[in-house]
Amino acid sequence: MFFLCLLLWLILFTQLNTEVIVAGIIVSGAVCWFACVHMHYKLANDYNLIRKLFLGLQYAFILVWETAKANIAVFRIVYSRKIEIEPRIIYFRTVLETNPTRVALANSITLMPGSVVIALEDGLFCVHCLDGKLVEGIEDSTPVRQLRKIEE
Repeated sequence: MFFLCLLLWLILFTQLNTEVIVAGIIVSGAVCWFACVHMHYKLANDYNLIRKLFLGLQYAFILVWETAKANIAVFRIVYSRKIEIEPRIIYFRTVLETNPTRVALANSITLMPGSVVIALEDGLFCVHCLDGKLVEGIEDSTPVRQLRKIEE
């Protein structure tokens, strides 16, 4: 909260000088103190927010990497001379506990070329995939592990 207040203070002032920065530190500290004392705010919330933001950025990079790998796999299927695909509908249960992370996983699977989430109910995913090899080990994949870290 302190750094967010200070950042907002610095954004609002177009000219940065020593007086503005010192005043920003004092005002941000006072706002943070007031929130902690009178509104029962905990500074650990700031730590968790920053941690989850960092983990979310890691998840975005993981998602880009996994999408690139899936694009290459689908590219090979589409442009191969022999079409040896085995379309499948698979079911798997996830270890993710909260609905936001389950929905994030469902959207991530749907973003991957060659796979679509058909249904999601109480942690049970129904996924249609162009080839069964595209979704092998999805229950314990890197995106699932990263979303599990975000849940903690």
